[in-house]
Amino acid sequence: MKNDLIIRRLKFAQDYTQLLADENYQLVDMNMVEPFNIDDKRHHSSTIIFERNEQLFSIRSDWTRSLLNYSENYHLSQRFFGYFGPVVRNYETFHQAGVELYRPTDEEILSSIDMHLSFVTERYSEKFHSIVVNDDTLLDLYIDKYALDSGIRNLVHEKNLSELRKQLGQTHPLYILLSAKVSDQMDLVNAEFGDSEIMRFIDRLKQALGGYGMKFILDLSFRSPQSYYNGFYFQAFLDHDYPLLSGGEYNSSAFGIAVNLSNGGLL
Repeated sequence: MKNDLIIRRLKFAQDYTQLLADENYQLVDMNMVEPFNIDDKRHHSSTIIFERNEQLFSIRSDWTRSLLNYSENYHLSQRFFGYFGPVVRNYETFHQAGVELYRPTDEEILSSIDMHLSFVTERYSEKFHSIVVNDDTLLDLYIDKYALDSGIRNLVHEKNLSELRKQLGQTHPLYILLSAKVSDQMDLVNAEFGDSEIMRFIDRLKQALGGYGMKFILDLSFRSPQSYYNGFYFQAFLDHDYPLLSGGEYNSSAFGIAVNLSNGGLL
């Protein structure tokens, strides 16, 4: 690894953790070796597990699960946490930074997303190209409204438009939505479910981020690679193939944002 990359990464860690401390996030620095929890394996199949003294342990593969387990075990009163440190996946080490918010309000979620975007744009003079958002409950609304079979969900996630057209017909609102340009999906979903709680939140987010000049894309076929997200989630991209910021709701009452330092284009 080149010296300048190591220095940039360490400088990022200092600047980012200082930002979080200034914003009253509790910084954490936990051991990479932790007691093994079966949920971790379920959510992260690449988790490395080993045994010592008849006790199973794992090497941290994701900060979200580690912090969630830590918070549930110790019943912490603090609601906002921040971290920077390594994770190991498939025998490779990655450095990850981010925050976890427990029991946040919509305003706190919006504020945290904005804090991350402004940190990157102001501190590093970078410009975000696009942000992609979704919430699986939007697809549930279509399935319920039109009494669709649950198998439609897999076709949507697979972007199998030919089979969707065969099963729904080309005039069905869901097929029209998914066959349209993703830039048009926001208006189409708003026309049907604009009064829903999630669309009101997504509209607020779009308005709040209008000053960044990036594309705002709602895509009902977009899924997070992390299976524990169960609500709103997003990815924000610089002019790069992989997202720099990823995050979303999980565990019904928590929200996390992770900074991709490996290939997100910042370092």
